Amino acid sequence: MPFYYAGFNTSTLFSNDGDISFITDSFTKVSFPGITDFQIGWSYFLIWKGNELYISKKHEENNKDTGADTNIQLIQLPEKSLDSCKQAATGRDNIVILSNDNEIWLYKIYENTWKKIINFIGDSDNSEKEYPIKIIQGGCTVVLTNLGRAFNVPILIDIPKRVRFIDIAGGFDHTILLAENGDIYSMGMGTRGQLGHNDLEDCDNPRIVDALAGIKVTQISAAGWHTAVVTDQGDLYMWGWNTHGELGLTKQESKVVATPTLVDFTNDQDENIEVSVKKVQCGNTFTICMTDDGTLWGCGCNKYGQLGQSPEKLSSSSKFIKLDVPLRPESIKDFKCYEWGTVLVTD
Repeated sequence: MPFYYAGFNTSTLFSNDGDISFITDSFTKVSFPGITDFQIGWSYFLIWKGNELYISKKHEENNKDTGADTNIQLIQLPEKSLDSCKQAATGRDNIVILSNDNEIWLYKIYENTWKKIINFIGDSDNSEKEYPIKIIQGGCTVVLTNLGRAFNVPILIDIPKRVRFIDIAGGFDHTILLAENGDIYSMGMGTRGQLGHNDLEDCDNPRIVDALAGIKVTQISAAGWHTAVVTDQGDLYMWGWNTHGELGLTKQESKVVATPTLVDFTNDQDENIEVSVKKVQCGNTFTICMTDDGTLWGCGCNKYGQLGQSPEKLSSSSKFIKLDVPLRPESIKDFKCYEWGTVLVTD
């Protein structure tokens, strides 16, 4: 299962004769034996080998006394086996890790210290045991449980009655929640329109995004100060901050789009075309989506090559453009964006 990365780089994973290039402007294979997953952090990468978790960070931050020629280090949970990590959420200077036995740990990267998060999941009305299934980090840590409840750790989020959440996504200061029936809720900071409530107000508890009422959303993403969702009809809606064209909304002159807006796709002649979006992923100031034929489209900032294109040829794009990817579309099985990079998963 080869992985390919493009974007900002501080790791020797992508270097020439030990000289680190901070811009990886074309999708480059991740050279790591047995890799099963790859996550993008603020200035580091997380590499998975089954349930073993490794971190690759800035070369100068390593212990030079080891004499090692690599900056890849194994992360081991205190008093647990090497293969005890199940999930990780990246932060600027820390990682929140979910263990196989559903414990949550905070690892401070540059201090190399650990803190176990005290169990905050209390008893629910359901007889089924409740445990975390997804963790995200932004301005806070949000946990989704198997019973569809969400916690702004350690506080249980006030959820509307009969609503069960099945996914969460978050940016710097906002959280998006996908309900089982396809409704979208949002909470957090709204000063850049990222909540989609047609205002710039903050929201402490999940509030339904009225503009998408009656539309079944199947997939969500958020990063930085913007948000994207895909519907069961293959439509793409976006909203939030648009300083670098990351919303792909060419008809919007405002830098703030406070309500979900349907994205129109155009060809090289600027003619509208029909596409069916399968998945979308947000980076801090860019967005990439995949259509049902496996084609990748991107918009927003390309300062570090995070769109997989040369920054000299494309510094940014205010509309979604078809990306030139040196891989067969049918070979790309998945992709992820975060911070200033994109990773492709191939077969």
